[in-house]
Amino acid sequence: MKKNILIYILLTLFNIHLSFGDTNTLSTEQQIIDSLRTELNQKTGADKISVQLELALHILNKKSNDATELANSALVSASETGNRDMEMRAYYVLGRISFRDGDHALSEAYYNRALKISDAISENWYKGEIHFRKGVIEHQKGESLQALEHFNEAIQACRLSENYKIAGSSFSMMGTIFRLNGLYDRAIEYIIKSKLNYQKADFHEGYAWSAYLLGRVYADLKIPEQALEYFTEALDTYKTLAAIDGNKNGIAICYEQIGLINMEAGKLEEARRNINQVLNIHSESGSEYGLSNAYKNLGKIEYFSGDYEKAEEYLNKALVVKQKIEDLLSQPGIFEYIGLCKIGRENINEGIDNIKHALDLALRNSQKNIQLEIYSKLAETYLNLNDLEKALYYQKKQIDIQNSILSGGANIKIEQLQTIYELDEKTNQIADLEKQNEINTLKLKQQKTFQIMIITGLIFVLLISSIIFLFYRKLHLKNRELSKINTTKDRFFSIIAHDLKGSIGSSLALSQIIAEDNETRKQSSENNYSALIFQSLSGSYSLLNNLLEWARSQFQKIELNPKQLVLANVIEEVTKQFLPQISKKDISIDTRIEGPQQVFADEGILKTTFRNLLSNAIKFSNPNGKIFISAKPNNKFIEFSVQDFGVGIEPEIIPLLFDFDSNTSTPGTLGENGTGLGLILVKELVEKHKGKIWVESEIGKGSIFKFTLPRV
Repeated sequence: MKKNILIYILLTLFNIHLSFGDTNTLSTEQQIIDSLRTELNQKTGADKISVQLELALHILNKKSNDATELANSALVSASETGNRDMEMRAYYVLGRISFRDGDHALSEAYYNRALKISDAISENWYKGEIHFRKGVIEHQKGESLQALEHFNEAIQACRLSENYKIAGSSFSMMGTIFRLNGLYDRAIEYIIKSKLNYQKADFHEGYAWSAYLLGRVYADLKIPEQALEYFTEALDTYKTLAAIDGNKNGIAICYEQIGLINMEAGKLEEARRNINQVLNIHSESGSEYGLSNAYKNLGKIEYFSGDYEKAEEYLNKALVVKQKIEDLLSQPGIFEYIGLCKIGRENINEGIDNIKHALDLALRNSQKNIQLEIYSKLAETYLNLNDLEKALYYQKKQIDIQNSILSGGANIKIEQLQTIYELDEKTNQIADLEKQNEINTLKLKQQKTFQIMIITGLIFVLLISSIIFLFYRKLHLKNRELSKINTTKDRFFSIIAHDLKGSIGSSLALSQIIAEDNETRKQSSENNYSALIFQSLSGSYSLLNNLLEWARSQFQKIELNPKQLVLANVIEEVTKQFLPQISKKDISIDTRIEGPQQVFADEGILKTTFRNLLSNAIKFSNPNGKIFISAKPNNKFIEFSVQDFGVGIEPEIIPLLFDFDSNTSTPGTLGENGTGLGLILVKELVEKHKGKIWVESEIGKGSIFKFTLPRV
């Protein structure tokens, strides 16, 4: 059924008006369809394609298969004749049909094809339509930011094409998203923009819908007088429209909200009369969703009247329908009042179980206002039962939710606000100067609302103090993180200043000696100096390479490009780079790979890993020593090891090898220098491949460095 009843209702109220042109009234709909069928037999070429698409839109709600056939036929004809405009419109209509059939993935695919063509031919009218409908799909999926981006794109395209109706609908949806997320000031601003665009389009139902949405905002803000004023304005317009086309859905939603306001004000007879009017309208139309809401509200009215048995009867009727149509958003409120009715009838435990089930559903749906009400009822219930501990617990929960709502943080993450502000900025840049007196008037009302909220906020001073403390703790943690970054930076420059400068300085000194020897023609020492320079520069190059790789890893600049690699080839290539050092110490390298092993890894990173581990093994091997390099399967990984039989590592040093803050570098067996940075870099590179690294060592017997990488 409908996975998102809210969006379904939004679209139901104005969807019939958002086609290629106005559909006029329901009473003339069949006449329009008959007229289009007649035209279809008379038209040819592009005119016939246009009629096919318009007819498909008019019948898609009743004859989806016929609509699909018409749209596909139009698409084929448009493609054969190279009519890009009609091809775009055909994809758009197919997207509308797929959405109506519930296949949102296919609908998006069609919209994307249409959007690509609209960009190519610079067509803005349908571009606005498409972005609007893509925004509706994203909102239905719960992707609020993506929805806002599409609505914003729709507004820009609609301004260029003067499609004020879709511009109004886009502003309306954006205002609804902001309202649902507790950002009421932005909700009011965008709903007013919607109202202004509907006025330009002379779209009366849209104008009424905007007034209705403003009423919902002020109802959420607990300002019933203002809310009632807007609901009454919307009701008057919907009554005028119903006299023309017989559609009473708008009347029903207004009476429903007016009834809820009267119920909260304690005017139960007026509320009962309002909701019975809603029940009569939905009984005539057969709307299951409307009937279920009417039963739910009648149940609440009877609860406040004290007739718990009758209230529970209405609520159970509503629950059966809500579960049938999968309206998850309405069920928490129903279970809450069923629980309250049972408590009123002295079924305390059963009542509390129903209220807690309502809370679970509200938490799952992220319905902050419902959660607030349920916590209040639970606190009150446990207080009446003299269970002060639970009463205080739920009262604290109530305060937490209230603070969340007051801070405008409902259902939206703090980091998402920046994106919303950027969308606001983008919209403001393209907005025309249409700020009228109504906006200024409503801004004054917003200021009064803000003052009321400030007064209310004073009650929660203690809670706000707690929140400030939490923010302080977060700031403290951030400072610690910054301190760690500064330590890393200092170590980095220390290595550059000391080790790299020293290594290059040695090379410079040796080169000066060679220059002086050349002058005195002491050729006999030149080869020795050349070897020393090579060794020094080789160490400098290795250090510099490690510094750069490590710096890239610290700033998240390393991008993995994994592929299948033959291990033997990689090991052989890395080993060749160390032939001078291997030859100098007369070390033998023994490579043991079980089978034609392959690994799935980034080639550069794998070579860097082997290069550092092999360099380490050579450094701490004794002359005439051995180094074993091996690889073997280990479940879904390949386990590598680089083993030397040199000096080994002291047990207390092993835990510090991969710790950046610990300087564990020691000279090699021939006095080779190092920084300890290589092992830190290796650990980070291995972990980027979802592997791990460890070391086994014994003084005087050597060390084995092992690490794992995913198999092919």
